Amino acid sequence: MELQFAELKKLDKLKDEFASMITHELKSPLTPIMGRCDMLKTPGLLGNLNALQLDSVNKIHKNARRLERLIRDVLEAQKLEMGRVKFNKNKIDVTEFMTEIHRDYLPLMKEKQIDSINSTEEKLILISDENRIRQVIDNLVLNSADFTPAKQGKIEIGARSEDSKIVFYVKDNGAGIPKEMQPIMFKKFYQADTSLTRKHAGTGLGLVVCKGIIEGLGGKIWFESQPGTGTSFFFTIPKEK
Repeated sequence: MELQFAELKKLDKLKDEFASMITHELKSPLTPIMGRCDMLKTPGLLGNLNALQLDSVNKIHKNARRLERLIRDVLEAQKLEMGRVKFNKNKIDVTEFMTEIHRDYLPLMKEKQIDSINSTEEKLILISDENRIRQVIDNLVLNSADFTPAKQGKIEIGARSEDSKIVFYVKDNGAGIPKEMQPIMFKKFYQADTSLTRKHAGTGLGLVVCKGIIEGLGGKIWFESQPGTGTSFFFTIPKEK
């Protein structure tokens, strides 16, 4: 029995080392690919592109960004599973923090022709890990942007005080999540398989990472969704004195 346990532990370690090596190897060529795409898109830097060429470069850049997110999620999920994620807590002006996030995403929303709203309450202060909370919100906003239709799409972010915690949320009027898929959305390597979601390659790891981070900060994460109507993600962070 002890021998079997030792073998399983050894295999688990090899699996983690292999996953880490593969993700790092995949990450290395991404930086120059994305850099070249930026250069090609800059007017006059390497010559002007016609509409077809620019569309091709944009598709390459978009998929490179998607791969970058996937690699980051794999590494983060691995760290969370092994208990290697450290949280650095400090004072956060949540109102200012959410205003900055909303401002940062305005160019993306404009590009995708999606309306965005920030509904954060005034004078919200929190002691927690700002970078990790930002990581979760980034993941949720990018997911919403992927599954929200252009022109009539709408994404709302916000935060509110509720008893001994602050509730953060990201809401959209996108595709929604089929009811039969909802119980397994926070499981590893899962993505709801509908005609819309197949357009957006993914593993579902982003939500696993979000769940691990929020639970590590002492909070909870959940969602409410109606297929064809939209999805609202919520997570709580406890207030600390």
